[in-house]
Amino acid sequence: MNLLDHRPGTSPVHRAPLGVKYAVLLVLTVVLVAWRQPVVVGAVLTGVLGLYLLARLPGEFLAPWRRGWPLLAFAGVARFASGVFGPVPLSPLDALGPALVVMAAVFGALAAARLLVITTPGTELLDGLAHFFGAFRRFGVNPEAAALAVNVMLRTIPWVGAAVRAHAEALASRGLRRGPVRLMGPVLVATVGHARATGEALAARGLPAAPEPKPPGPDYTRGA
Repeated sequence: MNLLDHRPGTSPVHRAPLGVKYAVLLVLTVVLVAWRQPVVVGAVLTGVLGLYLLARLPGEFLAPWRRGWPLLAFAGVARFASGVFGPVPLSPLDALGPALVVMAAVFGALAAARLLVITTPGTELLDGLAHFFGAFRRFGVNPEAAALAVNVMLRTIPWVGAAVRAHAEALASRGLRRGPVRLMGPVLVATVGHARATGEALAARGLPAAPEPKPPGPDYTRGA
């Protein structure tokens, strides 16, 4: 089953208005990004777990970790390296704590975003995103195309994680070391192929709908 498939239900989280869900997600994400202290991150994770329990989906809480561990590991390793080799070098032991906090913060943001997606029907998500992007129509933004792009992006994230896992297992089966350098090339090629296939599938369905072109020549509908 896809990581972002909708899980129907009648819980308060399922019935909450989409605007409220987005507002909660925004607040949680801002807190995780702005205050990466262990106590704050732990409190947010507890709150997100509470929302999963309220949605009657406790078994889904760890799904971002099971499916998205390469992304979380990359974030942790990057933070660890910046601590050890940064302008003010830390010892490996001192750099380990901040790295784990960053991994927990990224996990919390993914879990919160996933809860919004799996408790909201896809059509409602697209309508809400299109309504949001409608405010930018005056700047040349196509709301329907922007909403579809965000939806495709969200559904591509677990696909990339699965591609990383599949190529890592393929390397291990051949007795090769599963390093990031060996994984980067095959995963990049597979991701580009997936993007092209997705674009061709959308184009075959006429999505996103292109705006009607304005006829050339002077506009005679206006008064002199």
